[in-house]
Amino acid sequence: MGVLRSWLLPALLAAGQAALWPGLPVLLDRPVDRVEVAAALAATALAATALGWRLRAPVGALAVIVPALTLGLAATPRDSLILLTFADVIALYSVGARRPGRVTFAVTVGLIAWQAGVGVLLYPDLRDYLGNVVIAVIVYLLAAGLGRSRRRWRAARARAADRLARAEADRRQASVQERQRLARELHDVSAHHLTSIVVTVTAAQRLAARRPELAGEALEFAARTGRETQFALHRLVAVMRGVELEGGTGLGHRIEELAAGFAALGQPVTTRLSVDSVAGPVCDAAYGIVREALTNALRHAPGGPVEIALSQRSGTVEVLVTNAAATAPGAASGLGSGRGVEGMRERATATGGTLEAGPEPDGGWRVRALLPGSAASTMARPLRRVRGPRLADVAIALAAAALPVALMLVPDPTMPEVDAAAAALATMLTAAHALPLLWRRRAPWAVLGAVLATTALWPVVAGFHLLPAGALAALFAGVCADLVAVYAVAAYGRPRHLTWLSMPLAAGVHGAVTLLTFALDGRLLDQPIAPAPMVVLLAPTAAPYLLLVAPVWTAGFLTRVGREGVVSRERRAVAASTAGAVELAYAERLRIAAGLRAAVLRHAALVTEAAEAGRLDAVLESARAALAAMRELLGDLRVDPERAPQPTTAAIDALCRDLRAAGRRVELHSPAPAPVLPPAVDVSAYRVVETALGAGDDGPARVTLGYGPADLRITVTGVPSATAGPVAAGLHARVAAIGGRMTVDPTGTMDVWLPSRT
Repeated sequence: MGVLRSWLLPALLAAGQAALWPGLPVLLDRPVDRVEVAAALAATALAATALGWRLRAPVGALAVIVPALTLGLAATPRDSLILLTFADVIALYSVGARRPGRVTFAVTVGLIAWQAGVGVLLYPDLRDYLGNVVIAVIVYLLAAGLGRSRRRWRAARARAADRLARAEADRRQASVQERQRLARELHDVSAHHLTSIVVTVTAAQRLAARRPELAGEALEFAARTGRETQFALHRLVAVMRGVELEGGTGLGHRIEELAAGFAALGQPVTTRLSVDSVAGPVCDAAYGIVREALTNALRHAPGGPVEIALSQRSGTVEVLVTNAAATAPGAASGLGSGRGVEGMRERATATGGTLEAGPEPDGGWRVRALLPGSAASTMARPLRRVRGPRLADVAIALAAAALPVALMLVPDPTMPEVDAAAAALATMLTAAHALPLLWRRRAPWAVLGAVLATTALWPVVAGFHLLPAGALAALFAGVCADLVAVYAVAAYGRPRHLTWLSMPLAAGVHGAVTLLTFALDGRLLDQPIAPAPMVVLLAPTAAPYLLLVAPVWTAGFLTRVGREGVVSRERRAVAASTAGAVELAYAERLRIAAGLRAAVLRHAALVTEAAEAGRLDAVLESARAALAAMRELLGDLRVDPERAPQPTTAAIDALCRDLRAAGRRVELHSPAPAPVLPPAVDVSAYRVVETALGAGDDGPARVTLGYGPADLRITVTGVPSATAGPVAAGLHARVAAIGGRMTVDPTGTMDVWLPSRT
C-alpha cells in the first residue's frame, strides 16, 4: 500500500504529460523536434522519479524537480509541459504535510523566487509575466497551506491515538493501581490501629504479674482504638461501595445514596438536587467531587451539618458542598492523603471546569465546582484549535483576492487593457470580498454573509461605470470567494442540518447581483433591460450558480461527516477505555469492601465488645483475627499479576503431591478437569486450599473440588486449625472479596463456594 501511494500519482502525472506532449502532436501527425522531445521525456522521467520519494524526502524531491523543470521548460515550447509543472506543487504540499513550518516557509519562498526568475525567460511581456507570477504565488501558498493543514490533522490524530494508548494503559493498570491505593489506606488501619492493639495487649499480658494496672490501660486503649478502627473501616466501606459504574443509576440517585452512607456514619447531610441527564466524565467528576468533599467534612468537621446542592443551567453543572464547623472530635485523622482539594480541582479541570474551595466565616468549609454540561465539547476543543485560522486560510483568502487581479494582468485579445487606476480599484474590491475568509472556520455563517454583502458592490461599480469591461469581467471571478464560504458553512457551520440553506442563499444573491449589474450597465445580451422582467429572470439567472455551489456544498458536507466520524470514533474509544478502567477499579473496591465487611469489620467489632466487657484474652484473639484478615487482603492487593503470576486451581494437584512427598496424607478428589475460571477465582481457589492445608494440622486431609455451571465448591476436611481464629478470619475475607461464601465445622471441615462467573 505504501509503494502504491508513493508512485501512483507520479506515474499518472508522467503518463498524462507524455500523452499530452509529445504524444498528442505525434498522434495528430504534427512535426516535433527530436531534441525537444528528448528534453521533455528526460525532464518528465526525472521529475516523476523524484516525486515518488516525496513522502520520505519531500525537500530532496524538490531539489531534483526544480532543476528538471527548469531545463525542461527552457528546452521545450511554451506550455508543452503544462502537466509536469504541477510536480513542484505536489512536492510542496508534501513538504508542508511532513516538515516543520520554518522549512515549509523557506521552501515556499525559494519556489516563488525560482518562479519569478524562470518567468523572465518564459514571459517576455510584462503583464503576462506579472499575471503568471501572481498565479504561481497563489498556487504555491495554497499548496503549502493545505499541506500544513494536513500536517496538523495528522498530528491531531497522533495525539488522539496517544490519548487512546494512555487510556488503554490506564485501563490495563486500573485494577493494579486501585489495589495499590487501597493497600496504602488499609495499611494505615492495620499498622496504626490493629497492630497497636495486639502489641499493647500482649505486653499487658506479659507484664501482668509485675504491673497489673497495665491490663486496665490496655482494655481502655483497645476499646478506644477499636472504635476508631470501626469508624475508619466503615468510612472506607462507605466510600468504596458508593462508587458506581458509569451508565448505571443517575447522578442524583448516586449522590443520594452517597449522602445516606455518610449520614449512617454520623454526619448530618441534606441534599438539594436539580440535575437532569448528566453522564460521562462530567457525571464522574461531579460525583467524585461530592464524595471527596463529604470525606473531608467527615475527617475535619465530624458531626457538622453538610449541604449538597447540584443544579444544571445554561449548559453548566454547578456542584456546591458546604459544611458547618465540627460538633464532635475527629476520629479518622490517620486516613487522609492530604490531596483532597487538589484532587477535586484536577477532576474539575479534566472536564474543562473550575473549582473553588475555602473556609466559611462561621468556621465551616465550602466547595464550589462549575462543570460543562458535556465533556464532549472539551474533548473536541483541542481539535478545533488545530483547525483554527492557519496558513491555509490565509492562502485561500489571498487566492480568492488575487485571482481576479491575475486575470486582469494576463493579456486577453478579446478584452481591452485595464489601466492602473481601474486595476487598483478592482484589487481593493476583491480584497474586501475575500478578507472575511480568514475567519471561515470560526464563524462560517458570518463569513458567508460578509462575502455576499460585498458582492452587492458590483452593481454599484457597473452603474457608475467605474471599471472597464475587462476589469468588470475579472471582478466576477470573485465568485470563488463565495464558493469557499459555502464550503466553510457545509464543513463547519451550525446547526449542521441547516447548512444546506447556504446554497439557495448564495445562488439567489448572485443571481440578483448579476441581473442588477447588467441592468445598471444598461444592456443584457446586447439588448436594453427593463427593471420589470428582472423578477422573472431571477430564477433562470440563479440556476447556474446553484449548479455551481451544490457540488461545493456537498464536498464540504462530506468532508465534515468524515472528519466528525473520525473524531467521534476516537472519542468513543477513549470513553470505552476510560469506562473499562472505572469498571476494573470499581470491581477492586467491591472486592475489598466485601472482604472488609465479611471478616475485618466483624472482628474489629468483637475487639471493642471484648474490651468493654473487660476480657483481655478475647481482645487479643479478635484483634489477631482482624489483623490476619486484613493482612490477607493486603497480601492479595500487593501482588502484581503481571510481574508475579499466581498459581491457579490447576496447581492444587501439585500442591497435594508436594505435601504427600513431605510425609502428610493429603487426598485430592476432583471428578472433572478444571474449567476456565475468572483469574480472581482461579487464584483464590488455590490460595484457599493452600492456606487451609498449611494452617498447622498434621493429620490426614481431603480436598474435594466440584465444578458446577456457575460455581466452584471446595470442601477441605481434616483441617481444624483453619476453621477458627486468625486463619479462618483471613479465609473469610478472601472468599467474601470475590463474592463467595464459607462455612466451617469446628470438627475440621471447611466448605467454600466461589462463583465461577463474574
